[in-house]
Amino acid sequence: MSRILIFSDNKVLIKLWSSALKPKHQVDTINNIFADFNADAVIIDTSKISNDENIFSIFNTKAARFLVVGTNWSEENQIKALVHGAIGYCGESEPANLLLQAIDRILKGDIWIQRHLVPRIIGTLVQMKSTSVDKLQKSQSIESATLLKTLSNRELDVANMVRTGNNNKVIASTLNISERTVKAHLTSVFKKLKVADRLHLALFIKEFS
Repeated sequence: MSRILIFSDNKVLIKLWSSALKPKHQVDTINNIFADFNADAVIIDTSKISNDENIFSIFNTKAARFLVVGTNWSEENQIKALVHGAIGYCGESEPANLLLQAIDRILKGDIWIQRHLVPRIIGTLVQMKSTSVDKLQKSQSIESATLLKTLSNRELDVANMVRTGNNNKVIASTLNISERTVKAHLTSVFKKLKVADRLHLALFIKEFS
């Protein structure tokens, strides 16, 4: 059972998400997102970010995975959140089964975002990195290209499909393999390329392939 924290003043949102997640996870609220806490995932209300954009700065400094939730949040803001280290965005009033699916997916290392936004997120991250290229980064680029060559042909197929935003079910169907096999390939790819999750894998493939 994973520990999920909710950072929101919206009682309706808290009740909805708590009801959806409590059968499978331990769910609590948190009043200060900047305080020390122990959690597997944190659900953050977009209104909290609108009131204090410093929240973006914590996404990459905490071990927990951050899922931003809101209503009609712009695609630009969704991209900004993921670029800063959030793991996804979800509408706050989605059906309970979809809310649970979103949490389960991000806990497994997936991202939860509209598929058409993935290339834009990757492009933004690549552009941010390219503005500060130095000798060390060039050396790292050579090392990364070498790591890429350690992938098998099938692992590379899976990695390239992740880069375009496909989920495991689509990858399995397209490559005519089981979802379990897809997961096994991804575990191997993450280890070989030294990346933590699908978004960083997509960025790696985009930049070095």
